[in-house]
Amino acid sequence: MIFLLAASLSLDALAIAVAYALKSTRIPLLSKLVVCGISIFYFGAAVWLGGAVSSFLSPEIAKIVGIALMASICLWTLLQVLLGKKQGSLGTQVIRDPLLCDIDHSHHISPFEAIFLGTALSVDSISVGVGYSLLGPVRLFAPLAVGLFQFAFLCLGGWIGRRFAALHAKRTDRLQLVSIAVMFALILVRIFD
Repeated sequence: MIFLLAASLSLDALAIAVAYALKSTRIPLLSKLVVCGISIFYFGAAVWLGGAVSSFLSPEIAKIVGIALMASICLWTLLQVLLGKKQGSLGTQVIRDPLLCDIDHSHHISPFEAIFLGTALSVDSISVGVGYSLLGPVRLFAPLAVGLFQFAFLCLGGWIGRRFAALHAKRTDRLQLVSIAVMFALILVRIFD
């Protein structure tokens, strides 16, 4: 389940890497590692926060709050896709305008710019991390799994973008639908767990 969650949270990284590659913008290894580290930090902090909040709540109330939080994220993302909103989370804006984090327009994401990219890609994982940890204990390697999937999907997305330049970045809505479906399935599993 942790790997499914990590993959779901990393689909934005795959989409943005494809979009950057289509714009001939490189994300070097060091910058990918920065994004990976930021993802680990944010998801780890979110899980810790969710665990701290759950210690003040009964297990039943914590589970209800966690389900409500994750369901609201799924619903919000689904509405963004269905309504075709141009505005949304910072991560969505980065996907719609791939050069947004390329501050100096060098077509090269520096480690400094990767801090912004990593933060943008971690927006959803903060809410999901809190909600998921409210549903029950989260294994210690979960933040590491999220970071590793971010790194792997950045590499895969760059490879796909370079080889299939005919793809268009706006097809990322399909990846968001996959992410919603996976998160919804995880919610159902935790409800009946």
